[in-house]
Amino acid sequence: MVEVKNLEVFGLDRALNAKGNSFNVGEIDTTLPFDKTDDNKQWKVAKSLGGNMFPHQSHDAFIKGILVIFDIKGNGVFMPEFQRYHFADIVMSQSTMHSMDKFMTSDYDPFTKYVSENTKKEARANYERYVEAKKSGDKQKIYEAFEIMVHNLPRGLELWATVTTNYLQLKTIVIQRFHHKNIEDWRAFVEACYKLPYFRELCGFTASEWDLSQW
Repeated sequence: MVEVKNLEVFGLDRALNAKGNSFNVGEIDTTLPFDKTDDNKQWKVAKSLGGNMFPHQSHDAFIKGILVIFDIKGNGVFMPEFQRYHFADIVMSQSTMHSMDKFMTSDYDPFTKYVSENTKKEARANYERYVEAKKSGDKQKIYEAFEIMVHNLPRGLELWATVTTNYLQLKTIVIQRFHHKNIEDWRAFVEACYKLPYFRELCGFTASEWDLSQW
C-alpha cells in the first residue's frame, strides 16, 4: 500500500509573506523572516485564511507556495490518479481590485514603456470616475464605474506575483519560448532560468544553440 516518508517543507516564510501581495504596490520582497508567534496579528490572519474551507473564496491560495518534497511508494491504482496533479502555480499576485487606489495615486508607475500616454490618461480618468461614484454611495454606479475601470486597463499594466514551479516546467517553457517574438520579456525570463544552479546542465541547455547570443 501507499507509504510516504522523508517529508521536507520549503518556502513556508515566503508563502506567508506572499499572502500580503494583494495589498502591495511596487516591488515585493518575500524573503524576510515571518513572525509565527501566537500574538502576531498576521500569523493569526494566515491561520484563518489558510484554514478557510470555502473553495469558492480561494482565500487559502497562498499556501500553494509552501512546497513539500517527499518519497512515496505507490501502486498501479493510486499512482495514475496521483500523477494527474501538476503545477506551475501563482501563489499570490498583486491585485487591481484591492490596490487600485495605490496604483493610481502613488509615485509608482504600473505601466510598461509601451503604454501610450493617452491610454494612461484614460486609465486614470476612469479611476477618478470610480472615486466619484464611491462618494455617491450608489451601489450600481459604483459597480459600473469599477467594471469600466478594470475592463479598460491596458495589457501593459505590470503586476508582481509569487510563483512556484520546478526545473522540469521551466525546461519546457524555455524550449517553447526560445526565439519568441516577444524578445524582451521572454529573453529576460530565460536569462533568469539560466541563473538557477545547474539549470542548463541538468536540463540540456549547454549546447551553443541554446546560448542567449543565438536569440
